[in-house]
Amino acid sequence: MKKYYYYIIITFLSFSVLQAQQTQGGTYTLPLTGTSKPAGIVEEWDKGGSAPVGTERYTEEGIVLSHDRVGYSGFAIDDLTIDLRKGATIEFEYAMSKIYGTGYGPGGGMTFFIFDAEKTFKLGYGRSALGYAYNESNSTARLSGLAGGYLGVGFDLNGHFKGTGGMTAYEMRAGISEERYNVAGVIPGVFGNNYGSHITLRGAVQGMTGFNGNPVLFSQYQGGSISSSEITNAKLNYNTGEYDFGTINTNANFDIAEGGSSNAVNFQKVIIELVPNQEEGMYVTVKGNNGGSDMILIDSFYYKHSFKTYRVDGYASGGNLKETLYDFKTTIPEKVKIGFVGLSIDFAQQKTIIRNVKVTSPDIEEVGEKLEDTYEEICISDKANNSGANTKVKILESTNYNVNWDSFQFVDENGNELGKYLYENTFAKWEYSNYSKEVTITIRDGSFRPNEEVVVYYTVEIDGIRSKPAQIKVKGITCGAIANPQLRG
Repeated sequence: MKKYYYYIIITFLSFSVLQAQQTQGGTYTLPLTGTSKPAGIVEEWDKGGSAPVGTERYTEEGIVLSHDRVGYSGFAIDDLTIDLRKGATIEFEYAMSKIYGTGYGPGGGMTFFIFDAEKTFKLGYGRSALGYAYNESNSTARLSGLAGGYLGVGFDLNGHFKGTGGMTAYEMRAGISEERYNVAGVIPGVFGNNYGSHITLRGAVQGMTGFNGNPVLFSQYQGGSISSSEITNAKLNYNTGEYDFGTINTNANFDIAEGGSSNAVNFQKVIIELVPNQEEGMYVTVKGNNGGSDMILIDSFYYKHSFKTYRVDGYASGGNLKETLYDFKTTIPEKVKIGFVGLSIDFAQQKTIIRNVKVTSPDIEEVGEKLEDTYEEICISDKANNSGANTKVKILESTNYNVNWDSFQFVDENGNELGKYLYENTFAKWEYSNYSKEVTITIRDGSFRPNEEVVVYYTVEIDGIRSKPAQIKVKGITCGAIANPQLRG
Protein backbone atom coordinates (compact mmCIF):
# COMPACT_ATOMS: atom_id res chain seq x y z
CA MET A 1 0.00 0.00 0.00
CA LYS A 2 1.41 3.33 -1.00
CA LYS A 3 1.74 6.17 1.43
CA TYR A 4 0.58 9.62 0.33
CA TYR A 5 1.48 12.84 2.05
CA TYR A 6 2.27 16.51 1.71
CA TYR A 7 5.72 17.70 2.52
CA ILE A 8 5.17 21.24 3.70
CA ILE A 9 7.78 23.75 4.82
CA ILE A 10 6.20 26.51 6.85
CA THR A 11 7.97 29.78 7.44
CA PHE A 12 6.09 31.55 10.20
CA LEU A 13 5.48 35.24 9.89
CA SER A 14 7.89 37.38 11.86
CA PHE A 15 6.87 40.81 12.91
CA SER A 16 8.87 43.96 12.44
CA VAL A 17 7.44 47.06 14.01
CA LEU A 18 7.63 50.78 13.58
CA GLN A 19 4.64 52.72 14.89
CA ALA A 20 5.47 55.45 12.38
CA GLN A 21 7.48 54.10 9.48
CA GLN A 22 9.71 56.99 8.42
CA THR A 23 11.37 57.04 5.02
CA GLN A 24 14.09 59.57 4.39
CA GLY A 25 13.82 60.85 0.85
CA GLY A 26 10.64 58.80 0.68
CA THR A 27 7.85 58.43 -1.83
CA TYR A 28 4.28 57.55 -0.94
CA THR A 29 1.75 56.37 -3.53
CA LEU A 30 -2.00 55.81 -3.31
CA PRO A 31 -3.68 54.59 -6.54
CA LEU A 32 -7.31 54.85 -5.29
CA THR A 33 -8.41 52.56 -8.13
CA GLY A 34 -10.02 49.74 -6.17
CA THR A 35 -13.68 48.88 -5.80
CA SER A 36 -13.71 49.15 -2.01
CA LYS A 37 -12.66 51.85 0.42
CA PRO A 38 -8.87 52.23 0.37
CA ALA A 39 -7.01 51.66 3.61
CA GLY A 40 -5.46 54.72 5.22
CA ILE A 41 -8.02 57.39 4.31
CA VAL A 42 -10.73 59.17 6.28
CA GLU A 43 -13.78 60.66 4.57
CA GLU A 44 -16.54 63.20 5.05
CA TRP A 45 -19.78 63.93 3.18
CA ASP A 46 -21.99 67.00 3.25
CA LYS A 47 -25.05 66.55 5.40
CA GLY A 48 -28.09 65.69 3.30
CA GLY A 49 -26.22 66.01 0.03
CA SER A 50 -25.94 63.64 -2.89
CA ALA A 51 -22.27 62.69 -2.89
CA PRO A 52 -21.62 59.09 -3.99
CA VAL A 53 -21.14 56.16 -1.61
CA GLY A 54 -20.34 52.46 -1.93
CA THR A 55 -19.79 51.07 -5.42
CA GLU A 56 -20.55 54.46 -6.98
CA ARG A 57 -17.67 55.93 -4.99
CA TYR A 58 -14.94 53.29 -5.08
CA THR A 59 -14.27 52.47 -8.72
CA GLU A 60 -11.50 51.19 -10.95
CA GLU A 61 -11.30 54.71 -12.43
CA GLY A 62 -10.58 56.24 -9.02
CA ILE A 63 -12.44 57.56 -6.00
CA VAL A 64 -15.55 59.54 -7.04
CA LEU A 65 -16.24 62.59 -4.87
CA SER A 66 -19.29 63.99 -6.66
CA HIS A 67 -21.65 62.95 -9.45
CA ASP A 68 -25.03 64.57 -8.82
CA ARG A 69 -26.29 68.11 -8.39
CA VAL A 70 -25.70 69.84 -5.06
CA GLY A 71 -23.36 67.45 -3.32
CA TYR A 72 -19.79 67.34 -2.10
CA SER A 73 -17.45 65.02 -0.29
CA GLY A 74 -13.78 64.68 0.45
CA PHE A 75 -11.09 62.56 1.98
CA ALA A 76 -7.77 62.97 3.73
CA ILE A 77 -4.84 60.57 3.66
CA ASP A 78 -4.75 59.64 7.32
CA ASP A 79 -1.76 57.31 7.35
CA LEU A 80 0.71 59.83 5.94
CA THR A 81 2.23 62.86 7.64
CA ILE A 82 4.71 65.26 6.04
CA ASP A 83 7.30 67.59 7.51
CA LEU A 84 6.60 70.49 5.15
CA ARG A 85 9.59 72.43 6.47
CA LYS A 86 11.65 70.15 4.26
CA GLY A 87 9.44 70.66 1.22
CA ALA A 88 7.29 68.26 -0.75
CA THR A 89 5.99 67.46 -4.23
CA ILE A 90 2.44 66.16 -4.60
CA GLU A 91 1.16 64.65 -7.85
CA PHE A 92 -2.31 63.41 -8.65
CA GLU A 93 -4.65 62.72 -11.54
CA TYR A 94 -8.14 64.17 -11.59
CA ALA A 95 -11.18 64.56 -13.80
CA MET A 96 -14.12 66.95 -13.50
CA SER A 97 -16.41 65.57 -16.18
CA LYS A 98 -19.97 66.18 -17.26
CA ILE A 99 -22.49 63.39 -16.70
CA TYR A 100 -23.42 61.61 -19.91
CA GLY A 101 -27.12 61.69 -20.73
CA THR A 102 -28.03 64.73 -18.61
CA GLY A 103 -28.68 68.31 -19.60
CA TYR A 104 -26.18 69.68 -17.11
CA GLY A 105 -22.53 70.54 -17.60
CA PRO A 106 -19.79 70.33 -14.98
CA GLY A 107 -19.83 73.07 -12.36
CA GLY A 108 -18.45 73.62 -8.90
CA GLY A 109 -14.92 72.33 -8.77
CA MET A 110 -12.46 70.66 -6.43
CA THR A 111 -9.77 71.54 -3.92
CA PHE A 112 -6.46 70.02 -2.96
CA PHE A 113 -5.70 70.98 0.63
CA ILE A 114 -3.01 70.80 3.30
CA PHE A 115 -3.88 70.86 6.99
CA ASP A 116 -2.38 70.45 10.45
CA ALA A 117 -1.91 66.74 11.17
CA GLU A 118 -2.87 67.32 14.81
CA LYS A 119 -6.41 68.28 13.78
CA THR A 120 -9.24 65.83 13.22
CA PHE A 121 -10.27 65.89 9.56
CA LYS A 122 -13.30 68.11 9.02
CA LEU A 123 -14.21 69.77 5.73
CA GLY A 124 -15.07 73.43 5.31
CA TYR A 125 -18.17 74.83 3.65
CA GLY A 126 -19.14 73.56 0.19
CA ARG A 127 -20.53 75.59 -2.69
CA SER A 128 -18.34 78.66 -3.37
CA ALA A 129 -15.95 77.74 -0.53
CA LEU A 130 -15.08 74.48 -2.36
CA GLY A 131 -14.97 72.53 0.90
CA TYR A 132 -11.95 74.46 2.18
CA ALA A 133 -12.89 77.96 3.35
CA TYR A 134 -15.38 78.98 6.04
CA ASN A 135 -18.85 80.44 5.53
CA GLU A 136 -20.33 83.09 7.80
CA SER A 137 -24.11 83.22 7.73
CA ASN A 138 -27.16 83.80 9.90
CA SER A 139 -28.62 80.55 8.54
CA THR A 140 -27.78 76.89 8.91
CA ALA A 141 -25.18 77.44 6.17
CA ARG A 142 -22.76 78.79 8.80
CA LEU A 143 -19.75 76.49 8.84
CA SER A 144 -16.11 76.83 9.85
CA GLY A 145 -13.28 76.29 7.41
CA LEU A 146 -11.25 73.11 7.01
CA ALA A 147 -9.94 72.23 10.46
CA GLY A 148 -6.29 73.25 10.71
CA GLY A 149 -6.24 74.38 7.07
CA TYR A 150 -2.83 75.69 5.94
CA LEU A 151 -3.28 75.93 2.15
CA GLY A 152 -6.11 75.27 -0.27
CA VAL A 153 -5.55 75.00 -4.04
CA GLY A 154 -8.96 75.35 -5.65
CA PHE A 155 -9.75 74.23 -9.19
CA ASP A 156 -12.77 76.45 -9.51
CA LEU A 157 -15.10 76.02 -12.49
CA ASN A 158 -17.68 78.60 -11.39
CA GLY A 159 -15.14 81.20 -10.27
CA HIS A 160 -16.71 82.04 -6.90
CA PHE A 161 -13.91 80.54 -4.78
CA LYS A 162 -11.95 83.79 -5.12
CA GLY A 163 -14.93 85.91 -4.05
CA THR A 164 -16.77 86.65 -0.83
CA GLY A 165 -19.66 84.25 -1.49
CA GLY A 166 -21.85 83.22 -4.38
CA MET A 167 -25.17 84.18 -2.70
CA THR A 168 -25.19 87.53 -0.92
CA ALA A 169 -27.73 86.74 1.81
CA TYR A 170 -26.48 83.21 2.35
CA GLU A 171 -22.70 83.22 2.02
CA MET A 172 -20.02 85.50 3.38
CA ARG A 173 -16.26 85.12 3.81
CA ALA A 174 -12.99 86.90 3.13
CA GLY A 175 -12.19 87.23 -0.55
CA ILE A 176 -11.93 89.65 -3.44
CA SER A 177 -14.87 91.89 -2.62
CA GLU A 178 -16.53 94.60 -4.69
CA GLU A 179 -14.62 97.20 -2.67
CA ARG A 180 -11.29 95.56 -3.48
CA TYR A 181 -12.12 95.77 -7.19
CA ASN A 182 -13.08 99.43 -6.76
CA VAL A 183 -9.86 100.32 -4.96
CA ALA A 184 -7.87 98.68 -7.73
CA GLY A 185 -9.72 100.83 -10.27
CA VAL A 186 -11.42 97.95 -12.04
CA ILE A 187 -15.04 96.86 -12.14
CA PRO A 188 -16.16 93.65 -10.35
CA GLY A 189 -16.77 92.08 -13.75
CA VAL A 190 -13.24 92.78 -14.92
CA PHE A 191 -12.53 89.09 -15.56
CA GLY A 192 -15.42 88.92 -18.03
CA ASN A 193 -15.47 85.54 -19.74
CA ASN A 194 -12.40 84.63 -17.70
CA TYR A 195 -14.26 84.65 -14.38
CA GLY A 196 -14.69 80.87 -14.17
CA SER A 197 -12.10 78.11 -14.53
CA HIS A 198 -9.63 79.58 -12.05
CA ILE A 199 -6.89 78.03 -9.98
CA THR A 200 -7.12 79.90 -6.69
CA LEU A 201 -4.84 79.72 -3.66
CA ARG A 202 -6.36 80.39 -0.24
CA GLY A 203 -4.33 80.63 2.95
CA ALA A 204 -4.62 79.35 6.49
CA VAL A 205 -7.44 79.68 8.96
CA GLN A 206 -7.06 82.34 11.68
CA GLY A 207 -8.10 82.05 15.31
CA MET A 208 -9.66 79.16 17.17
CA THR A 209 -13.22 79.30 15.84
CA GLY A 210 -12.50 78.73 12.16
CA PHE A 211 -14.53 81.76 11.00
CA ASN A 212 -11.64 84.00 10.00
CA GLY A 213 -8.69 83.82 7.65
CA ASN A 214 -8.51 81.69 4.50
CA PRO A 215 -7.51 84.82 2.53
CA VAL A 216 -7.32 84.69 -1.26
CA LEU A 217 -3.60 84.82 -2.05
CA PHE A 218 -3.66 84.40 -5.81
CA SER A 219 -6.17 83.51 -8.50
CA GLN A 220 -5.52 82.81 -12.17
CA TYR A 221 -7.74 81.94 -15.12
CA GLN A 222 -6.89 78.49 -16.48
CA GLY A 223 -9.63 77.83 -18.97
CA GLY A 224 -7.98 78.04 -22.38
CA SER A 225 -6.70 80.66 -24.78
CA ILE A 226 -7.25 84.40 -24.25
CA SER A 227 -6.08 87.64 -25.81
CA SER A 228 -2.99 89.30 -24.37
CA SER A 229 -4.96 92.28 -23.08
CA GLU A 230 -7.53 90.43 -20.97
CA ILE A 231 -7.36 90.40 -17.18
CA THR A 232 -6.57 86.86 -16.06
CA ASN A 233 -5.29 86.98 -12.50
CA ALA A 234 -5.40 88.71 -9.14
CA LYS A 235 -2.55 88.76 -6.62
CA LEU A 236 -2.73 89.90 -3.01
CA ASN A 237 -0.51 92.87 -2.18
CA TYR A 238 1.01 91.82 1.13
CA ASN A 239 1.78 95.41 2.15
CA THR A 240 -1.68 96.91 1.63
CA GLY A 241 -4.19 94.06 1.60
CA GLU A 242 -5.40 95.15 -1.84
CA TYR A 243 -5.21 93.17 -5.07
CA ASP A 244 -3.14 93.70 -8.18
CA PHE A 245 -4.87 92.56 -11.36
CA GLY A 246 -2.80 91.39 -14.29
CA THR A 247 -2.78 89.78 -17.72
CA ILE A 248 -0.23 87.05 -17.14
CA ASN A 249 -1.31 83.67 -18.46
CA THR A 250 1.53 81.26 -17.77
CA ASN A 251 0.24 78.48 -19.99
CA ALA A 252 -3.02 78.70 -21.90
CA ASN A 253 -2.73 75.14 -23.21
CA PHE A 254 -4.02 73.64 -19.95
CA ASP A 255 -7.76 73.91 -19.32
CA ILE A 256 -8.80 72.66 -15.88
CA ALA A 257 -12.31 71.91 -17.19
CA GLU A 258 -11.32 69.35 -19.83
CA GLY A 259 -12.68 66.38 -17.90
CA GLY A 260 -14.58 64.82 -20.76
CA SER A 261 -17.83 62.95 -20.13
CA SER A 262 -18.69 60.27 -17.58
CA ASN A 263 -18.73 57.69 -20.38
CA ALA A 264 -15.33 58.87 -21.68
CA VAL A 265 -13.49 60.49 -18.78
CA ASN A 266 -10.40 62.57 -19.54
CA PHE A 267 -7.87 62.54 -16.71
CA GLN A 268 -5.41 65.38 -16.24
CA LYS A 269 -2.34 65.43 -14.04
CA VAL A 270 -1.38 68.13 -11.56
CA ILE A 271 1.97 68.52 -9.80
CA ILE A 272 2.25 70.85 -6.81
CA GLU A 273 5.75 71.73 -5.60
CA LEU A 274 6.21 73.27 -2.16
CA VAL A 275 9.53 74.83 -1.23
CA PRO A 276 9.78 76.49 2.22
CA ASN A 277 11.56 79.77 2.90
CA GLN A 278 12.48 78.77 6.44
CA GLU A 279 9.57 79.94 8.63
CA GLU A 280 8.87 83.07 6.56
CA GLY A 281 6.78 81.55 3.82
CA MET A 282 6.33 78.87 1.17
CA TYR A 283 6.98 78.92 -2.58
CA VAL A 284 4.11 77.22 -4.42
CA THR A 285 4.45 75.98 -7.99
CA VAL A 286 1.53 74.36 -9.81
CA LYS A 287 2.12 72.35 -12.97
CA GLY A 288 -0.33 70.61 -15.28
CA ASN A 289 -0.05 67.76 -17.73
CA ASN A 290 -2.77 66.72 -20.18
CA GLY A 291 -0.86 63.87 -21.76
CA GLY A 292 2.28 65.60 -22.97
CA SER A 293 4.98 67.49 -21.12
CA ASP A 294 4.53 69.20 -17.76
CA MET A 295 3.39 72.83 -18.08
CA ILE A 296 3.98 75.46 -15.44
CA LEU A 297 0.66 77.05 -14.49
CA ILE A 298 1.66 78.99 -11.35
CA ASP A 299 5.37 79.64 -11.10
CA SER A 300 6.90 79.87 -7.61
CA PHE A 301 4.14 81.95 -6.05
CA TYR A 302 5.33 83.14 -2.63
CA TYR A 303 2.90 82.36 0.18
CA LYS A 304 4.15 84.75 2.82
CA HIS A 305 3.29 83.88 6.41
CA SER A 306 2.77 87.43 7.65
CA PHE A 307 0.94 90.16 5.75
CA LYS A 308 -1.96 92.60 5.70
CA THR A 309 -5.36 91.52 4.44
CA TYR A 310 -9.05 92.21 5.00
CA ARG A 311 -11.45 90.21 7.08
CA VAL A 312 -15.23 90.38 6.72
CA ASP A 313 -17.27 91.65 9.68
CA GLY A 314 -20.80 91.39 8.39
CA TYR A 315 -22.87 93.83 6.36
CA ALA A 316 -23.20 97.60 6.76
CA SER A 317 -26.61 99.30 6.71
CA GLY A 318 -26.29 99.96 2.98
CA GLY A 319 -25.87 96.31 2.23
CA ASN A 320 -22.14 96.44 1.54
CA LEU A 321 -19.70 94.18 3.32
CA LYS A 322 -17.91 95.57 6.35
CA GLU A 323 -14.23 94.81 5.95
CA THR A 324 -11.41 95.41 8.41
CA LEU A 325 -7.69 95.44 7.60
CA TYR A 326 -5.70 93.20 9.94
CA ASP A 327 -2.33 91.47 10.22
CA PHE A 328 -2.51 87.87 9.06
CA LYS A 329 -0.01 85.44 10.58
CA THR A 330 0.52 81.73 10.22
CA THR A 331 3.25 79.13 10.48
CA ILE A 332 3.93 75.76 8.92
CA PRO A 333 2.35 73.13 11.18
CA GLU A 334 4.80 70.70 12.76
CA LYS A 335 3.35 67.92 10.59
CA VAL A 336 0.74 68.13 7.86
CA LYS A 337 -1.68 65.84 6.06
CA ILE A 338 -3.23 66.27 2.62
CA GLY A 339 -6.61 65.65 1.05
CA PHE A 340 -9.15 66.45 -1.64
CA VAL A 341 -12.76 67.57 -1.93
CA GLY A 342 -15.00 67.69 -5.01
CA LEU A 343 -18.46 69.12 -5.53
CA SER A 344 -21.33 70.01 -7.83
CA ILE A 345 -23.54 73.03 -7.22
CA ASP A 346 -26.79 74.52 -8.47
CA PHE A 347 -27.60 73.75 -12.11
CA ALA A 348 -24.50 71.66 -12.69
CA GLN A 349 -23.75 67.98 -12.47
CA GLN A 350 -20.14 67.03 -12.21
CA LYS A 351 -18.31 63.74 -11.75
CA THR A 352 -15.16 64.47 -9.77
CA ILE A 353 -12.58 61.67 -9.67
CA ILE A 354 -9.17 61.52 -7.94
CA ARG A 355 -6.56 58.81 -8.46
CA ASN A 356 -2.82 58.03 -8.49
CA VAL A 357 -1.71 60.29 -5.67
CA LYS A 358 2.05 60.45 -5.21
CA VAL A 359 3.90 62.35 -2.50
CA THR A 360 7.66 62.86 -2.53
CA SER A 361 9.43 64.53 0.38
CA PRO A 362 12.76 64.34 2.22
CA ASP A 363 10.81 63.52 5.37
CA ILE A 364 7.51 61.63 5.29
CA GLU A 365 5.99 59.29 7.82
CA GLU A 366 3.70 56.43 6.95
CA VAL A 367 1.61 55.71 10.00
CA GLY A 368 0.86 52.05 10.63
CA GLU A 369 2.77 48.89 11.44
CA LYS A 370 5.04 47.45 8.79
CA LEU A 371 4.67 43.67 8.78
CA GLU A 372 7.15 41.31 7.22
CA ASP A 373 5.93 39.25 4.29
CA THR A 374 5.24 35.51 4.64
CA TYR A 375 6.71 32.91 2.28
CA GLU A 376 5.19 29.42 2.15
CA GLU A 377 5.98 26.31 0.10
CA ILE A 378 3.49 23.59 -0.78
CA CYS A 379 4.36 20.17 -2.17
CA ILE A 380 2.44 19.45 -5.38
CA SER A 381 2.55 17.14 -8.36
CA ASP A 382 4.31 18.23 -11.52
CA LYS A 383 1.84 16.24 -13.62
CA ALA A 384 -1.46 15.73 -11.78
CA ASN A 385 -4.39 18.08 -11.34
CA ASN A 386 -3.40 20.11 -8.28
CA SER A 387 -6.78 21.70 -7.64
CA GLY A 388 -7.64 21.22 -3.98
CA ALA A 389 -4.10 21.25 -2.60
CA ASN A 390 -4.11 23.31 0.56
CA THR A 391 -2.04 24.47 3.51
CA LYS A 392 -2.45 26.69 6.56
CA VAL A 393 -0.40 29.63 7.76
CA LYS A 394 -0.63 31.01 11.29
CA ILE A 395 -0.18 34.79 11.25
CA LEU A 396 1.34 37.09 13.87
CA GLU A 397 2.22 34.09 16.01
CA SER A 398 4.83 35.84 18.12
CA THR A 399 3.69 39.33 18.96
CA ASN A 400 2.91 41.18 22.14
CA TYR A 401 1.09 43.95 20.29
CA ASN A 402 -2.55 44.73 20.71
CA VAL A 403 -3.98 43.13 17.56
CA ASN A 404 -7.65 43.59 16.77
CA TRP A 405 -8.20 40.21 15.14
CA ASP A 406 -11.72 41.15 14.04
CA SER A 407 -10.19 43.82 11.79
CA PHE A 408 -8.48 41.29 9.49
CA GLN A 409 -8.91 42.04 5.78
CA PHE A 410 -7.59 40.54 2.58
CA VAL A 411 -6.37 43.45 0.42
CA ASP A 412 -4.45 44.11 -2.75
CA GLU A 413 -0.91 45.48 -2.63
CA ASN A 414 -2.27 49.04 -2.41
CA GLY A 415 -4.49 48.32 0.58
CA ASN A 416 -7.81 48.10 -1.27
CA GLU A 417 -10.08 45.58 0.44
CA LEU A 418 -10.69 42.30 -1.40
CA GLY A 419 -12.64 40.51 1.30
CA LYS A 420 -13.15 40.34 5.03
CA TYR A 421 -12.32 36.74 5.92
CA LEU A 422 -12.57 35.19 2.46
CA TYR A 423 -11.05 36.00 -0.92
CA GLU A 424 -10.81 33.83 -4.00
CA ASN A 425 -9.78 34.24 -7.61
CA THR A 426 -9.15 31.79 -10.44
CA PHE A 427 -5.86 30.65 -8.89
CA ALA A 428 -6.58 30.13 -5.19
CA LYS A 429 -8.98 30.56 -2.30
CA TRP A 430 -7.81 32.30 0.85
CA GLU A 431 -9.73 31.87 4.12
CA TYR A 432 -8.95 33.48 7.46
CA SER A 433 -10.04 31.90 10.75
CA ASN A 434 -10.53 34.38 13.56
CA TYR A 435 -10.56 31.44 15.98
CA SER A 436 -7.21 29.87 15.06
CA LYS A 437 -5.59 33.05 13.65
CA GLU A 438 -4.71 31.05 10.53
CA VAL A 439 -5.04 31.59 6.79
CA THR A 440 -5.94 28.51 4.77
CA ILE A 441 -4.77 28.56 1.16
CA THR A 442 -6.51 26.20 -1.27
CA ILE A 443 -5.28 25.91 -4.86
CA ARG A 444 -8.11 26.25 -7.39
CA ASP A 445 -6.09 26.13 -10.60
CA GLY A 446 -5.58 22.49 -11.51
CA SER A 447 -2.65 23.37 -13.76
CA PHE A 448 -0.74 25.00 -10.88
CA ARG A 449 2.78 23.60 -11.09
CA PRO A 450 6.05 23.59 -9.12
CA ASN A 451 7.87 26.96 -9.10
CA GLU A 452 4.61 28.83 -9.71
CA GLU A 453 3.28 31.16 -7.02
CA VAL A 454 0.02 32.54 -5.66
CA VAL A 455 0.01 35.77 -3.67
CA VAL A 456 -2.38 37.72 -1.48
CA TYR A 457 -2.03 40.63 0.96
CA TYR A 458 -3.68 41.33 4.30
CA THR A 459 -3.92 44.05 6.94
CA VAL A 460 -4.97 44.15 10.59
CA GLU A 461 -5.39 46.90 13.16
CA ILE A 462 -2.63 47.08 15.74
CA ASP A 463 -3.05 49.43 18.68
CA GLY A 464 -6.02 50.91 16.84
CA ILE A 465 -4.09 51.71 13.64
CA ARG A 466 -4.39 49.68 10.45
CA SER A 467 -1.14 48.09 9.34
CA LYS A 468 0.45 48.36 5.94
CA PRO A 469 -0.42 45.54 3.51
CA ALA A 470 1.65 42.39 4.21
CA GLN A 471 2.16 39.70 1.61
CA ILE A 472 1.49 35.96 1.90
CA LYS A 473 3.20 34.12 -0.96
CA VAL A 474 2.77 30.39 -1.61
CA LYS A 475 5.14 28.62 -4.00
CA GLY A 476 4.69 25.14 -5.40
CA ILE A 477 7.58 22.68 -5.01
CA THR A 478 8.11 19.28 -6.60
CA CYS A 479 7.49 16.16 -4.51
CA GLY A 480 9.00 13.67 -6.95
CA ALA A 481 6.86 10.61 -7.64
CA ILE A 482 4.92 11.00 -4.39
CA ALA A 483 1.42 12.32 -4.85
CA ASN A 484 -1.31 13.39 -2.50
CA PRO A 485 -4.45 11.26 -2.55
CA GLN A 486 -6.58 14.41 -2.47
CA LEU A 487 -5.15 15.44 -5.83
CA ARG A 488 -7.21 14.15 -8.74
CA GLY A 489 -5.30 12.53 -11.57
